[in-house]
Amino acid sequence: MHRTSRFSGWPLLLACLVAGGCGREASRPPSSPSSAASPAPERIVVMAPSAAEILDSLGLTDRVVGVGDFVQWPPELARMPKVGSYATPNEEQVLALRTDLVLVTGSQAGKASFAHLRGLGVEVMELETNTYEGVLTSLRQVGARLGREARAGEVEREIRARMDGIRRRVAGAPKPRVLCVVGQNPLYVAGPGSHIDEMIQAAGGQNVASDALTPFQLVSLEAMLDRQPEVIIDTSDNRPGAPHGRELGAWEQWSFLPAVQQSRVFHVDPSRLSIPSPRLPDMTALVGKMIHPEIFGEVSEEELGPLAPQDGSR
Repeated sequence: MHRTSRFSGWPLLLACLVAGGCGREASRPPSSPSSAASPAPERIVVMAPSAAEILDSLGLTDRVVGVGDFVQWPPELARMPKVGSYATPNEEQVLALRTDLVLVTGSQAGKASFAHLRGLGVEVMELETNTYEGVLTSLRQVGARLGREARAGEVEREIRARMDGIRRRVAGAPKPRVLCVVGQNPLYVAGPGSHIDEMIQAAGGQNVASDALTPFQLVSLEAMLDRQPEVIIDTSDNRPGAPHGRELGAWEQWSFLPAVQQSRVFHVDPSRLSIPSPRLPDMTALVGKMIHPEIFGEVSEEELGPLAPQDGSR
C-alpha cells in the first residue's frame, strides 16, 4: 500500500492545533498579581483563533487592537493588524498598539516569547482550548478577567444544554466508525482528548483513532485504513478554491473502505471544525449530519465550505 501525492498539504490551522495540543504542559492563566487585582484590560491582542471566538461570544471584539496571523473569524477581527504567529507575537507591534493583554493558547514553543512580553509589562493569558472542557474553562477565565462573568456563564450553560440535546438525539443509535483527518503529508488525525473527538462521540460516532496518544497525532495511513472507517471527515485542505462537499477525492483509490463504498467521504473547510470555540454545538450538529443524516438531516455543500458571515453570528 502506498502513499499518494494527490493529497493537499496541511491546513492553515494544523500547526496551531498540533503545537498547542501535543506534548504541552497544562497551561493556566498567568500568575502575576496584576491578573486578579488590576482593572479589566481595554486593549487586547488575540493570537489564537479559539480565543478570538471566545471574545466574540462575550461581546468583546471592540477591545481588540491586533490579532495573530491565523485569526480569520469573526470577520471584523480578520481585518485587524496582524502581529505574528500564535506562539511568537511581534513584540514591537504589541507595544506600539499599547496592548494591555495578549490572549494566547499555551505552548512550549511560545513560553520564552510570552515570558519576555511579561517582562516588558504586558499581561499574557495562556488558555487551554483543545478539549471540550478546556473551551468552557477558558470561556470562564476570559469572562472573569474582562468583567463578563455573567455573560460567560450564560454562554457556557447554552453550550452544555445544546451538546446534551445532541447526545440525547443519538442515544441508542448505531455508532459508525469515523476517521477525522486534520493534516496530510504527513497524516495527522484527531485523537482522544481533542474537541473533535468529543464532537464525534456526542454526534453518535466512534473515533477510529481513539487509542492515539495525543489529541492530534501523526499516524500511519495503513493503520487508519486497516480500521475500516465508515465515515471519513477530511479537513486537510484549506487552499483557495479547494473542493468541499461529499466526494471521494483521493480516497477513491481505497475502494475496500466502507466510507468509499458508501460515498461517505466529506471534504470540509478546516474553519468549520478545527477551531475549538463556543461554536462547539454548531460544529457537533454539522458532524452529526455526516455521521447520522437520518437523525440530523443531509449536509449541504455550503455547510462544508469556508465560513460565511452569517454562519457564525451570535
